[in-house]
Order: sequence, then structure tokens, then C-alpha cells
Amino acid sequence: MARQLKSSNSWQIIYMDLMTIIMVFFVILWSINQGKDIGISETVGDQTANMLKLPGDILFKPGKSNMTIDGSEVFKQIFSSNNQSVLTFQSNSLTKRMLVIHGHTDGDGKKSENIELGFLRALAAYKEIQKHSPDVVDHAIICTHADNSPEQEVPKFKGKITKEQRKVLRAAKAKNRRITIEDKIVDLMDGP
Repeated sequence: MARQLKSSNSWQIIYMDLMTIIMVFFVILWSINQGKDIGISETVGDQTANMLKLPGDILFKPGKSNMTIDGSEVFKQIFSSNNQSVLTFQSNSLTKRMLVIHGHTDGDGKKSENIELGFLRALAAYKEIQKHSPDVVDHAIICTHADNSPEQEVPKFKGKITKEQRKVLRAAKAKNRRITIEDKIVDLMDGP
């Protein structure tokens, strides 16, 4: 009787071992994906060669879409070298180079106003790039994200907040106000 009871419970040990192995497998998969930036369009469709993130607080005054003098200087340093463009849009019959300019805002204000602000900031960045590279006209896409894709999640505080909490809140919002420029290689052979 004891032998029969022992053999009927052995499946439970095998089952627990199997569940442990499956759990370890998923933990390994999860740990492999940690630390990867799942940026905009990096794994969907065409290949993104470079992704440039520019902090909005340097480029624009809060709530404004006019480029600051410092912001214009940043674009000059990035997109020109000795008064010549660093961008070339020469392509072959298989690929085409595109710049996708993304305007991001924080979550303050009305959504409709943030969408417009994000677009106007991306447009201002486009115009700055165009100053240094006239060829960008036919090779740019302008996007607005408002507060849909934050760089950093903004913590929710209830009631009165401390100076430290206010500092954390401002830092998170500042990271979310940005311009992202995606240098994308478009495969022309992927047509319908």
C-alpha cells in the first residue's frame, strides 16, 4: 500500500520540476529584454540607422514652439560642418534615406494643444535642419506625439507635494519635452 501511494504522488514532483523549468525559461527571456530601448520605429518595418534625442528645454521655452538661440546653435553644430551640410540624401534604386522628426510634449495642458505644440516644435526643428541641408525638403516626415510616448513616466502625487517630489516631477516632465530625429533607411523594394 505504501509503495502504491508513493508511485501515485511522483507525478506531482515531476510536474513541479517542469513548472520550475518553465518559470526559469521565462525569467531568462525577460532578463534578456531588460535595458533595451524600444524606441520609435526601431523594430517595425524599415531600418533606423540613428536616433537623436534632443532635450526640449534647451531648444524651446516652456509651452512655446519658437526655437531659442541656444537651440538654433545646437542644430548648427549637429547638422553643419564648416558651413556645409553633414546630411546627404543620395540613394540608389533600392533604398531611400528619410528623416523622421518627432515632437514630444509633457502631459500638462489640454491634449489638443499638446498635439499642436508637438507638431509646431517638430516643424521648427525641420526648419532648422533645412537651414543647413536644403535637400531635407523631400526627405522628411514630421510627427507629433503630445504626451503619448513619454521618455520617463511622470509619478502621480496627491495632495500637497514636498520640494523633493516637485523636483522629481519637474525632471520627469523635462525629459518628456523633447525632439527626436530618426535617421531612417527606407527599403523601396517593399512596395505593395
